[in-house]
Amino acid sequence: MKKHLGNIIKLVVSLGIGVSLVYWFVGQMSASDKQHVVDDIKRADYFWVALPPIIGLVSNYFRSERWRLLLRSLGYNPGFLNTFLSVMIMYFLNLFFPRLGEVSRCGVLSRYEKIPLDKAIGTMVLERILDVICLGIVVLILIVGEHDTFFKLYTQIVQNAQKEFGDIIQKNQINPMLKFGVLTLVTLGLVVFIGAQIRAKGFENIVANVKERLSGFVHGIISIKDVKNPFLLLFHTVMIWALYWLMGYSGFRMFPETAGLSFMAAGICLFFSGVAFSLTPGGLGLYPIFIQIVLGLYGVVGSAAISFGLVQWTAQTALVMVGGVFSLILLAILNREPSLEE
Repeated sequence: MKKHLGNIIKLVVSLGIGVSLVYWFVGQMSASDKQHVVDDIKRADYFWVALPPIIGLVSNYFRSERWRLLLRSLGYNPGFLNTFLSVMIMYFLNLFFPRLGEVSRCGVLSRYEKIPLDKAIGTMVLERILDVICLGIVVLILIVGEHDTFFKLYTQIVQNAQKEFGDIIQKNQINPMLKFGVLTLVTLGLVVFIGAQIRAKGFENIVANVKERLSGFVHGIISIKDVKNPFLLLFHTVMIWALYWLMGYSGFRMFPETAGLSFMAAGICLFFSGVAFSLTPGGLGLYPIFIQIVLGLYGVVGSAAISFGLVQWTAQTALVMVGGVFSLILLAILNREPSLEE
């Protein structure tokens, strides 16, 4: 019961932040702006609305293959379909609980492909390290190619955040004594929990279990050194991020106002959309705000700047939700799962 209550609180908080941002964003729009957005959505070229999510689906293929390559270096050979479906479920669950999907996809392969969970999580962490490196490369490209625009955007977003949310944060500062009390209670709770575990299982058994889990986790992270085809690993990684970049660039074609934007502009959208997705579930609320700011510096203003972010976010989220639900069902069918409860 306590576990479910904790999950419910996390869900309410994460979704609450996103919904609050949506409410604030829509509240800033006049009645005419809202009507213009509706008109923009009707006149959008839906071929180019649908293409970016499809490109994202293809990127999931390369992400699945990269993960399988890392797992094979540990001596496991998971099936492609289970791996691909677990990646789809990852993005689906991340819409509700940030980062929950990362662990869940490892749990899927652990269950259906008999891969130790600690090793699967280790390879997942390695993948995230590779993605952080790629994001760093994207930033370097943008700094070199779009230096002024990139830093102007960064400054503008920070200033807007301070302006809009600074007063709210200042009004809701937590009393130092309350902070100390909460920290003390958390520390005491941890001490009591650890003491109860030691008493129930024995200190030596707990240490042995922790060592075993850490060993599997570390083996997963260092699996890159045993990859038989490092060039294939590099190819899959490059394709994932090239397709991410292409998603934004192809999406520009949905409106005449954005059709002329450059490939570098798509790169800046990629970076700030990544920031939005890391701050709220599925980028809820933040994604259209950040994209509107980006497009504004490239001369796209008014309803088109608002509509572009809303339409693209909606199309991507719709595919993730539909794909996630179908993936859950297919996993149960393909693996002869008697119940979908888990």
